[in-house]
Amino acid sequence: MRTFIVFVLSCVSAFGGDTSIQVTSTVDTNAATVSIYTTDVFTRNGQTNLIRGAESKAGKLQCLVQKFCHAGVFIGLCITTKDSSFFTSVSGIPYSMSFEFWPSKEIRSAVVVTKDGTILDAFTCTNGMFSPAESSELARANSITPDLSHFLPMSHFTNTTPQDFGREGEQFIQKHQE
Repeated sequence: MRTFIVFVLSCVSAFGGDTSIQVTSTVDTNAATVSIYTTDVFTRNGQTNLIRGAESKAGKLQCLVQKFCHAGVFIGLCITTKDSSFFTSVSGIPYSMSFEFWPSKEIRSAVVVTKDGTILDAFTCTNGMFSPAESSELARANSITPDLSHFLPMSHFTNTTPQDFGREGEQFIQKHQE
């Protein structure tokens, strides 16, 4: 396998005016298998938060591996092939991952949170590929965390009837419609 192209964007933001997010990309080819391998390493404020590796053949995605990190800690993984996708998160760490889906069942976003509900990182998803959310979006999301933390304890979930939990969820959504 030989390196075909290397893009180093260490001085250029990958996301508009958000200079805290940077990406370094490499593209390798394998003539024997006619495959292209792309690796994108995203950082926020100098810390790696997403590593996205893709294998394509004849212009079609064969495998996409997306690794989520925070403060040097591996948190979770999303693997997508042409036939399926799966997500896994690491246990025994001080963070957790949550995924949001569109009504169509397509992935919409992922967030990394502390046990008290503070959002440490967030990722948007387009066509199955995650990208770090802008830092301003993280700040906005954390401004509603006190309301969201009401839902986080497992005891609240298990001690609340499904109807009441649904009603609380609807009230939360109406309050934070944006």
